[in-house]
Order: sequence, then C-alpha cells, then structure tokens
Amino acid sequence: MAALSLLLLLFLLGATVVAPEPPQGLVQESVELRPPPIQQLLQDPAPLPDAAVAAAATLAPWGPRSVPGFPPPWPEAAAVTRLCRERPPRPAAPALPPSSFGHLRRQAAALGALGPRLDSCCGRAAPVPCARREWAAVLDAFCSEEFAVKTRPFHCCRLRGAHRRRCFTEAAGSGGAAEGDAGVPFPPGEPTASNMGNICGLRGLRPGPAGPAGPLARFQLRLERDFGRCCRNGSLECAHEAWRSGLERLCRQEAALGPRQRRCCGKDPGPARLRCFAASAPQPRYDRELHNVSLGQAGPALLRALCGPARLLSKRRPVPELLGAITSCCPRPPQEQRACTEEQLAQAITTLCSARGGAWKDPKRCCSGGDPAARRRCFDSTYLAGVTMGLAVPPPPDGHEE
Repeated sequence: MAALSLLLLLFLLGATVVAPEPPQGLVQESVELRPPPIQQLLQDPAPLPDAAVAAAATLAPWGPRSVPGFPPPWPEAAAVTRLCRERPPRPAAPALPPSSFGHLRRQAAALGALGPRLDSCCGRAAPVPCARREWAAVLDAFCSEEFAVKTRPFHCCRLRGAHRRRCFTEAAGSGGAAEGDAGVPFPPGEPTASNMGNICGLRGLRPGPAGPAGPLARFQLRLERDFGRCCRNGSLECAHEAWRSGLERLCRQEAALGPRQRRCCGKDPGPARLRCFAASAPQPRYDRELHNVSLGQAGPALLRALCGPARLLSKRRPVPELLGAITSCCPRPPQEQRACTEEQLAQAITTLCSARGGAWKDPKRCCSGGDPAARRRCFDSTYLAGVTMGLAVPPPPDGHEE
C-alpha cells in the first residue's frame, strides 16, 4: 500500500519512473517478439537492422518459436550411417535467456535427449529403424510436455500418429517456415491436360496447414477450394483460370505492400509472369502423393503410410482384397503389425484361391503353384509388387522397411 502511494505521489509530481537496468549478460537491445503484421508476412524476410545485430546473435536466429535444429530431421538411412561411422561431436546446448521462453527450453531439451538415443542406436543390428523410433518417441514426449503447460503448443503437436511425424519432417525441411506454410509447395504447377488427373485425383491427400494458416497456406487453401469446384466438371479451363487468378491476386497484394515481392511478381502481368511461376513450380505434375509400393512385406513403416489418408489406384483384382487384409492390421500396436499382416495376407490368399474361377481368374496362375510358400512368393512378386497408390504419408524407401 505504501509503495502504491509513493508511485501515485511521483505521478502527481510529474516525476519519471526509471526502469531497473537489465541484469549483466543479457542482450541490451530490444528484440520484438510479437508476431509481425500480415503485411510483413507476405514479403520476403528483410535483413536485421544494424541496431539489432547483437540481439540477433543471441536470440533472433530462433525467432519466438524455435531453437536452431528444431525440429530435428527425419533420420534418413544415409544420415544415420554417417552418424554411426563418423560419430561427430554433439553441438553445444544453446544459450537461452535465464527466464521465460519455456517453449525454447522444451525444444532444446528434446534435442539434447535425442543425441544420446541416436548414439545408442549405432550399436544395434538395425540402426535406422531404431533411430526412427527414438526420433518419434522424443518428439511425442516433447508434445506431451507442450500440452502440459497453458501455452500454445508447437503446431505439429496438434496432430497425431503418422500425420504428426509428417508435419515434423516437413517443418524440419522447411527451415522454419511460418506455421501453416510448412509442406506447402510454392508456386503450384500450371494446370495442363497431363496433370489434371493428379490435380483432381490426389486433391484430398495434399497437405493443408497444420496450424494457423500462413500467407502461402491461405493462398493454397483458396486454390484447392477452387480446384475442387473445377474438378466436379473436369474443366481444365476452370482450373487454369483459378491458378492464374490466384497468382495474380497474390502479386497484387504484395505490390500494395511495397517494393519487396516474389521474383515472378516482379515481371509484367500476363504471360511472362505466368511462365515464370510455371517454370519455378517444385511439383509441376502434382504427383508428390503418388507412389508405387510393394505390399508383400508390409511392416510398421509402410503401415504408417497405408493407414493414413490413402487412395488405391491399382483397382484390378486381387489388389483391393489384399490391401484390405493388410490395412485390417492398422489398429494393432506397431510391434504386432508385421505378424498381423502376414497372417491376414495368408488368409486372404487362401480365400482368393479357394474362390478362383468366378470374377477373378488368377491370370498369373499363382494359386496353381506348389506349396503355400511358393504361392506366397508368386503373389508378392506379381500382384503385390508395384501397386500404385496416392498416400498422404510418404512410404519408406525400398529396402528401408522396419
């Protein structure tokens, strides 16, 4: 009460209240941590002003949402092999401010926990599957801690299972893209007669924003909505107009905000600008979700893809029946899935071969071959090999099944 009275007296007398000096060792320059206005988000990042260089060296590289190296990349086979062969020294723990920034501390703790776990995998007979399990376990534990506090969680933590893993993988590859922009390929490919089938057929498998939509995600959401309208009539002209008008709208928005804009937006409106966008598209065929997979040895890594949003494009029998047998194991725990798929495939093959002579004629004559093991090998190498599917979650590379 006395302190309040003193402050009131100082105010009435016109005195200036001087803030205490910051503790020694902290950055003296002020760093803006509030989200930037939408006008800035639509522009390419500008360099730091000279006055913030010292602050940038300590805090700004992480931004308000992440520390360097977070999220950690998905353990690719080549990276794990290199790690186990060279055993590079672990990077030093980042120097964080002494208080607040709890989300940065949780990220740094996750990175610190992952290093020893990956090292322990190098002594295993199969280090790559081990590294991937540890990667997923560490990030799941990180998400549990994110939800244990009353702050906004990292955007990938709002997802579960394979969707969460894909989100973290794409966020790591995006180099810190804005929430909702991670995983959004830009610019989109120009609609043509050759890619219209993928634009429409794989539309429901393409990723949307995982959190609050960033500027590119908002553009992509509108474009996908317009594509959906065009796909109902199979109209290429409609899809091309949605693509053209969406990009022109984005360029007009950027031009209204100032001179900094995307490279292609700097060209004159019309064909030259559209040719620039078309030539820059990272996925011109819209085929990122299109995969050829072999279903004969479906372990947990492939099941993660098959049990996510998926579309079977190889409709000829007996592939739908065999895929249904495999995905019936999706609810099982990962350690039980391989045995489950083997059992369910064996039963499905027996049923198919018993009913042979109806709608399915067994053109490869697998049911006529010898013992059950030979029959299964025939199914694996013919009907179950090279199955074309649309998958929202990428399957493991050939030979890298867990």
